[in-house]
Amino acid sequence: MPFSFFCDMTLTACLTVWSPGPNNILLLSNASKYGIRKNMKFMAGIWTGSLSLMMLSGLLCRTLSDVIPGIAPVMKYIGAVYMLYLAYQTMRRLPPGEKDADREPTYAAGIFLQLVNVKIIIYGLTMFSAFILPYVQEPVYLLGYAFYLMVLGAIGNLIWAFAGNVLKRFYGAHYKVMNVIMAGLLVWCAAKVVGILG
Repeated sequence: MPFSFFCDMTLTACLTVWSPGPNNILLLSNASKYGIRKNMKFMAGIWTGSLSLMMLSGLLCRTLSDVIPGIAPVMKYIGAVYMLYLAYQTMRRLPPGEKDADREPTYAAGIFLQLVNVKIIIYGLTMFSAFILPYVQEPVYLLGYAFYLMVLGAIGNLIWAFAGNVLKRFYGAHYKVMNVIMAGLLVWCAAKVVGILG
């Protein structure tokens, strides 16, 4: 994979998994309510579920490209369309509310959240179909990329968890500007994936 494309993939991944979503909002909310230490099991569950989904996404996309050889270019456009959809959703996003969980977060809850988290499922499918599979096919490298994508998500989770109320207040005060910036970067990445920007 060319280094510039790797950088585009990393930027897209960070914009996707570092933006407000079920994982990050719950971590922010739970950290402000229970503290970081009581949130660690929940985060470990999120990371376990996320790594599992990234591996399954890589396997599914790889299998599809073997079964239907011409699907890779089509999936690249589907991934770009999803990025545009994410940009649209990002523009509409409001600051997080005060919907705190009633119970302390658990490891199992973190894993289960990934199984129903459409954002993470589509994130994995998009990253593999649009960025990784056009350049990499070997299973060991696909596993490495699955781990890399999970680590990027974990970094975003840690940022949101440690930020707690500080980030919640900052995002609440400046969410429109942050949304425009994140949405614009997602549109730019989608254009790069389909070759509009070279």
